[in-house]
Amino acid sequence: MSAQWQVETIPNCEHLQPSWDGGTSESSELSPGACDFLWSGLVFANRILRSGDLFVLLKRRLKAGMVLGGAAVAVSALAAPTATAFYPQFHESITRNALPAEQVDNLATLEILGDPSVGAGAVGSDVFASDDWRHFDNAANPAEICTRATDAWNFFTPIILQGAQAAGPDGTDLLDGPSARSAFGGLAHALQDFYSHTNWVEGNVAANTPEALAVDLFPTCDPATLPPQLFSGFFSLDFGTEGCPPGGPPPGFPECHSTLNKDGFTTPKGGQFLPQGFVVPGVPLLNYFDLASLLATKATTDLYYQVRTTVVDNVNGSGGNGECVANNLFRAELHEACGSSVGPATPSRLWDNVGE
Repeated sequence: MSAQWQVETIPNCEHLQPSWDGGTSESSELSPGACDFLWSGLVFANRILRSGDLFVLLKRRLKAGMVLGGAAVAVSALAAPTATAFYPQFHESITRNALPAEQVDNLATLEILGDPSVGAGAVGSDVFASDDWRHFDNAANPAEICTRATDAWNFFTPIILQGAQAAGPDGTDLLDGPSARSAFGGLAHALQDFYSHTNWVEGNVAANTPEALAVDLFPTCDPATLPPQLFSGFFSLDFGTEGCPPGGPPPGFPECHSTLNKDGFTTPKGGQFLPQGFVVPGVPLLNYFDLASLLATKATTDLYYQVRTTVVDNVNGSGGNGECVANNLFRAELHEACGSSVGPATPSRLWDNVGE
């Protein structure tokens, strides 16, 4: 990840800059979570300024907060709570790596990634740190895991399906493409956090099944299909930035989020080395963070095809051209004529659909 950082150092965070042997240097006054969160804001701001994405976003008339969000996160991170998900720069890299480049264009990717300043998309969802269903937090058993999955699907997919309808002249636009893409990003964020916040990865290591995915989370989830010992960590901001009571997790929770999460390579579990001999052919894996990232990437690719099929079936069911609409959803610059239209495209409601 260090290759994308465009800042030489961050005061009091030098100890987190990765070395070749995976070690760290001296301690600092800032927690690893705060430093990684600070890095994420700088990465976001550098990406916008370096790649020309700023012009694209302005051209699409998105709010100015989208442009300034990365810098705002960087400035505020010193006082921010420890992140409760894959750190934002990793949500971005996982999402980018998961989306098939030939089917998802740059503008659609930007809107899927979203904006940390308002809680939109895959990168911004951590603004809602207390929404357990956005992060698969506080699930003590498979039944509660399924509740998180169902809540996430039921919140985000109506926004996707509402926005992904042909609109405008000859159906060349969508009713609300930006909101639909942002909602897909939010759903992807939740799924990615499943692999970071639960003990699924640990189960894979114990069973020596490194690439096994949880395939039955969406759209309906049956606890009987999940490992009986599956759980996620306890987290509550009532107990400070680490989210864990002083005496450890409450009854029913084997671990707190702070010890279970694999959000980055600096967390206690994320940085833990995988057992010797535990390999995925052709994929260099060093620690639990690497494995969680690999599984989250594969699962996000599968989610893309699942959501795309859901959009196609929904539009076809109402007599429309589902493939055409799905193309316009994930290729935002395409504007393919999809025929019948439900009406004019509405102004983007991206900023209204990120919270409850």
